[in-house]
Amino acid sequence: MLRRLLPAAANFGRFGTLGEPERAGVARPPTDVVGHEINRMVKRGAVWAFGSQVAGQIVRFASVVVLARLLTPDDYGLANIAVTLGTLAFVLGDFGYGTALVQSAQATQREASTAFWCALAAGVICSGAAALGAAPAARLLGEPEVAPLVIVGGLTLGLIAVGSASNALLTRSMSFGVIQGVTLVAGVVAAASAILAAALGAGPWALVLQQVVLTATTSALFVFGARWRPSFQFSRSSFRSLTKFAAPVTGGTLFNVVQPLIIALLVGHLVGVHELGVWSLSMAVVVIPATLFSYPIARVVYAAFARMRDQPERIAQVWLNGFVTLAAVALPALFGLIAVAPDIIPLAFGSQWHSAVGVIQILSVFLMVRTLQTWNTPVMDALGKPHVAMAINAAVLIALVPGLWIGSGHGIEGAAVAFSVVSFVFGELPSFVITTRAINLRNLHVLKRVWGIILSSACMCVAVMFLRHALEDAGVGGELRVVLSVIAGALTYVGCLLLTARSIAFELARSARGLGGALRSAR
Repeated sequence: MLRRLLPAAANFGRFGTLGEPERAGVARPPTDVVGHEINRMVKRGAVWAFGSQVAGQIVRFASVVVLARLLTPDDYGLANIAVTLGTLAFVLGDFGYGTALVQSAQATQREASTAFWCALAAGVICSGAAALGAAPAARLLGEPEVAPLVIVGGLTLGLIAVGSASNALLTRSMSFGVIQGVTLVAGVVAAASAILAAALGAGPWALVLQQVVLTATTSALFVFGARWRPSFQFSRSSFRSLTKFAAPVTGGTLFNVVQPLIIALLVGHLVGVHELGVWSLSMAVVVIPATLFSYPIARVVYAAFARMRDQPERIAQVWLNGFVTLAAVALPALFGLIAVAPDIIPLAFGSQWHSAVGVIQILSVFLMVRTLQTWNTPVMDALGKPHVAMAINAAVLIALVPGLWIGSGHGIEGAAVAFSVVSFVFGELPSFVITTRAINLRNLHVLKRVWGIILSSACMCVAVMFLRHALEDAGVGGELRVVLSVIAGALTYVGCLLLTARSIAFELARSARGLGGALRSAR
């Protein structure tokens, strides 16, 4: 089964070290993709990313539903910080060195090994820091059980670093079939482990186990899939060049990853552990559209942008097309979630999660903006400006503390509003302006391209809300209301899109046909 899910592992091309003579028996990184192959590999990578994420989201959503029924909001609240560390391990995992290795003009054995040892050392240090911070976090939340959960959850930072260099080399060679196969297999193994543990009464430990198994399996499969092994080599010159790029990337990522930890500590301390559990589930639900499409493809386009860094016009066109496509997929999904949340959340997760409905609706509005800008950081990194993300994330982090302090006075929904407003004003808005200027696109031109999609999605949301209330007044059951609402919403969105943005509707139809052909050829 593993070999089927990693079909390209034996076909990366010749394993050779750029700029170094080949020597028998020496592990070598995969050969980079040549320039004229970039477009084809980006399309192929997008297909792999989309296909695997559809399957992965089915697995992830099913696991969330099962775990939400086996566990309580208090379990989610106790495990929140540990789970956040596991989630952030995937963001922080390479500590900028993997990203720098993708960006580097060459990826010699010495340079790749240097990146590996740097990332591993940083991961071990961060795991230790998490262990040191476990006791203070438990005292702040008033829950002693939090401390051991955080210590174990912090291990994910070291575990994910083990496979970071292998992941970077796979990205350079655009072996996205392998990368997405690894993601899918690891997700299935982790979900099965967590469900079994929860069924056996592990409580919050089931959620932490899921993150540990996920990071460990992911790293192991990356190492196996890349068929590359680090050597005991360390280059000071490579260290300096990699660190010069990795430092601001890691700084920006650190500011970004600290945000959920600050949120967890403040919400848990100011509002309560139970409400923190509601926040955790709500965030897990609203990020599904982004994790389904935009986040995985961001890795694909970064690999392409890094090879196009001397062609800003080409980068601008790819970014704009991606922006429109993300809008066409994410906006109707999130607007639809707002409309059907009162029915679908209790049905999917149980009546004990009814208090999450309002939080999900609030966060959905913000995630619309966040999802559309998933590719901003890859663009700026590819243009050699990783410090931009660092500055923006630092501004958001600073503003979040007083914002959440004020918002939490109005309960968990007030905290959700404060988070959304602060993140938009200090994060998403400046990110949009800076990115569009960097690639010479006018803001109004970009917004004009997606105006029809926004209007169609909003009309669909209003129509579904009216329909849901009418069906509820008529005594129609919740399951049937959800089914009818989804069908009516899809029809309304397509109809409105044909009226307000016909060219985009036809373009999406052509892309869908192309995706079908690509999927058939990929098989």
